[in-house]
Amino acid sequence: MRIAFCDDEKSQSIFLKDLTDKWEKLSGKSCDITVYTSAEEMLFENTGSFSFDFIILDIELDRMNGIDLAREIRNTDKQVTIAFLSNSREYVFEGYEVGAVRYLMKPLTKQQLFPLLTMVQKSLEEEKSYIIVGNEREKHKLLVKDISYVEALGHYIIIHMADRSLEVKKNMNEIAKEFGGDFITTHRSYLVNISWIERITRTDCFLSGGEKVPISRNSYESVNQAFISYYKGGEF
Repeated sequence: MRIAFCDDEKSQSIFLKDLTDKWEKLSGKSCDITVYTSAEEMLFENTGSFSFDFIILDIELDRMNGIDLAREIRNTDKQVTIAFLSNSREYVFEGYEVGAVRYLMKPLTKQQLFPLLTMVQKSLEEEKSYIIVGNEREKHKLLVKDISYVEALGHYIIIHMADRSLEVKKNMNEIAKEFGGDFITTHRSYLVNISWIERITRTDCFLSGGEKVPISRNSYESVNQAFISYYKGGEF
């Protein structure tokens, strides 16, 4: 689980990390926490995309407060889970206006945090609606439903979407594990989103975006069966 924490008190981030470490040991899950000390720093470091599963915002920040920061985040990401941390209940109703799931009071306790981390983790496991790709300098949060297919090219993959393509240093096996069951291998160099397939032949998949992706001889039966099973499930 990738967590962003924005608070201008260093002691709070240390305490959060300590509590999260304890939750990891109890749950067997792992967390990666990125700490920001101001709203401006968080916005600067995440231009156009917030590649996190869970965001915790202190409300009483120096210049831009946590509520206004949440509004900026929501302009870019409507889905990411947000919780607020505060010394006061003054902003509780504004917090829920921006879709926050919790309004946590300081000092933060494990009784507050642990159930929230468990809830977010469970949600991620039940429905992986996006993937995060990129490198140390730049990360992209991509909705899985927007990805039509993935193409292997040497040590890189090209992720194809309706409006753009993105080249990432990753192998096909790694990306296939992240996608789950709605993607199928049609060829050793192609992984296709089943929901984008309009029709298939013995040699090609025709996608709703107008693209054509090859089907290898060995993959045809499994692709055909997956295509039939998917649309029998009521998605079509």
